[in-house]
Amino acid sequence: MKYDLTKKPTRGAIRTLSSFSSTMLLLLTKKAFEEITVNELCSLSNFPRATFYNYFDDKYDLINYCWHDLADQIHLEEVPLIDDRQLLNTFFDRLYFLFKEKQDLLNGVLKYNDYDSFLIGSFVSYMRKVMHALFKEQLETCDNKIPIEIISDHYSNTILLMLEWVFIQKKTEDLDSIHAYLDYLLKDI
Repeated sequence: MKYDLTKKPTRGAIRTLSSFSSTMLLLLTKKAFEEITVNELCSLSNFPRATFYNYFDDKYDLINYCWHDLADQIHLEEVPLIDDRQLLNTFFDRLYFLFKEKQDLLNGVLKYNDYDSFLIGSFVSYMRKVMHALFKEQLETCDNKIPIEIISDHYSNTILLMLEWVFIQKKTEDLDSIHAYLDYLLKDI
């Protein structure tokens, strides 16, 4: 991404990034990611192509920004240092409620983008990377018999599995049951 997200953004940058991001998400509810063009994004966002390319290399770069923006909405920086199970449940709960809040968006995206598409794969990869880093950082202080990287991967994959089970396969929405499943799947780790 051409725009440096580590520095405090200006109001103009916030407006521009938000506009491109929301336009991309809107278009994803109407067509497959592969069919979306930069011209279309710029036209609907009311920005020239030059502005788009000041911020992003291409639409793939923009979709990564969309994932970054969604991950920021989880607000994990608010979570104090807690044990790994509480962190796991807190992280899952925040993802769960974010997905519930954006259920219409999710349904629209899945209507035009297959579960095995690039788009869904990029989201899963991004979230796995974010979760892996979070869990690895939290677990560094724990005394485990298993390498932290394996535990972090296992936690990340289990959360993604449960999200798929709830929101894609629509098996259950009962949070207490989901917590019980998570506890069972991750016991003795």
